[in-house]
Amino acid sequence: MLKVPLNADGFFLEAHMKLRPVDFATEGIFLAGLAHSPKSIDETLSQANAAVSRALTLLTRTHLETMGTVSEIDEKKCAGCGLCADLCPYKAIEIVFKRTVVGEKLVAQVNKALCKGCGVCTASCRSGSVDLKGFSTEEVVAQITELCAC
Repeated sequence: MLKVPLNADGFFLEAHMKLRPVDFATEGIFLAGLAHSPKSIDETLSQANAAVSRALTLLTRTHLETMGTVSEIDEKKCAGCGLCADLCPYKAIEIVFKRTVVGEKLVAQVNKALCKGCGVCTASCRSGSVDLKGFSTEEVVAQITELCAC
């Protein structure tokens, strides 16, 4: 449910042992205590204080900053098939009803705070309605063409 990795012993695995010892690869989720490995009470309290400190750095902000590379949906082209929502590893896309001039239709909608810009939705979209900001379809095709020309 949280998309956090486990080690071979079934304990939660931190993002990086030295650089991010209380962070998961999934942003906004932090690790402390016996969920990480068997520890003494002193170690558990120390790690819990570190996790609280990391959480407060996010909670005290007035605005949430995200990456600039996120997916965008062209609602006019979107068929509402839901393939992009099914394949998104971050569950950043949902299918919603939108009112149009003609009536209501299903379209994909991106939660920009959850989107990490991986491009799975762009590659899977059959109608060509999904683009990554900073990486339009034309730019990606031009890069592939240049690579094939070598």
